[in-house]
Amino acid sequence: MMAKFFSVFAVAFVTSTALQLEKSARDHLVHDLLNNYHHSVEPSGRIDLKFRLSLSCLRFDPAISQLQTSAWEKYSWSDYRLSWNPKDYDGIDKLRLPASLIWKPDLDCYNALEAEERTSENVLINSDGEILWIPRALYKTHCIVENEKPACDLSFGSWTYDHWTVTMETEGDGVDMTWYMNKTCPWLVESFTAQTKTTFYPCCKEPYATLDIILNPRPNKNEEQKSTSPEKK
Repeated sequence: MMAKFFSVFAVAFVTSTALQLEKSARDHLVHDLLNNYHHSVEPSGRIDLKFRLSLSCLRFDPAISQLQTSAWEKYSWSDYRLSWNPKDYDGIDKLRLPASLIWKPDLDCYNALEAEERTSENVLINSDGEILWIPRALYKTHCIVENEKPACDLSFGSWTYDHWTVTMETEGDGVDMTWYMNKTCPWLVESFTAQTKTTFYPCCKEPYATLDIILNPRPNKNEEQKSTSPEKK
C-alpha cells in the first residue's frame, strides 16, 4: 500500500515539476521577446504581408443595395524581433499572445459604410518569427446592381504604409469559402474575384497597395423556401 502511495506521489511530483519548468521557460521566452519591443513600430525592412478573407455569411439588402459581410481576416507576416531558438526554451516552438502586444498591419476596408472594430484575438507566433492573426470582421458596403445581379466591391489597404514598406499579396485566391454557412445564410456567393494593385496618389510619391475583392451574391433558395413555405398544420 505504501509502495503504491509513493509511486503515485512520485508521478505527481515529476508531472508538477515538468509543468513548472515549462511554465518557467515560457515566461522567460515572453519576457525576452517583449523586453524593449515596441508594438507601435514596424519591423525594419520590407514586410511581405499575405491576406485572405474567410467568409462566413453575406446578407444583401436589395432596397438599399447594401451588403453586410461577416468574415475572418487572415493575416500572415514575419517579424524578426519575435524569433527565437527553441533549444534555449525547452523546445517551445510556438507562442500565443494577445494581439495588442505586437505590431500589426493597419489594413482596413476603405469603402466600408460601417465596420465593427476587430475583436482582439490572440496571434500565433512561430519560432522563426512568422505570425498568424485571424480577427473577426463585420462591415457594410454599397453594391452596384445590374439586371438584378449585385456586384459588391470590398477594397482593402493600409492607411499609412506604402507598397515599398508593406507589400500585400493574396493567400491562395484571396477568398476562402471553407467556413461559409451555406445552410443558414440568406445569400450565397455565386462568384468572386480578388486582385491586388498599386496606386499613386497626389499626396505621396510612394505607391500604395490595394486588394479589391468583388463578391457576386445570390439568394439562397433553401432559405427562400423556408420563408415562403406555409407551415404544416
